[in-house]
Amino acid sequence: MPILLFGLWILLSGRIDFEICLIGAAVSAALYLLACRTLGYSPAADLRAFKKVGGGILYLLYLLKEMLWAGLVVMRLIYTKGRNMEPRLVWFRTDLISESARAALGDAITLTAGTITVSQEGNLLCVHALDASLAEGLEHSEFERKLRELERGV
Repeated sequence: MPILLFGLWILLSGRIDFEICLIGAAVSAALYLLACRTLGYSPAADLRAFKKVGGGILYLLYLLKEMLWAGLVVMRLIYTKGRNMEPRLVWFRTDLISESARAALGDAITLTAGTITVSQEGNLLCVHALDASLAEGLEHSEFERKLRELERGV
């Protein structure tokens, strides 16, 4: 966090010289100490979060790939003549522990074309799929596996 605060200081100052860097380092350190005392931040928590950055970036890249692929699949479904779509409403349970990971799973499902998370109550999700083929594999999806790894800090 102090590195992010220092980077923000440099970005907002508009120039880089010794004086700006020295004042920025002092202000960043003071803000970080204040955050540690009042908001419960700690260097150990920052280190754990930093270790998850790589996995988070990989997850976002996978999400982007799946969004593009699902868009192509939905286009094929829509433009195929004589194809009758079979919408589905699917309920399934997830074993993700944290509320933020479950929310991220629901958001990932909604961001991929052809599916939308209708309801989320605890670990139970309800998803509407434009076609039965899009509903396959929702229960044990790759999104859930990657989010589980991020939860564990792997």
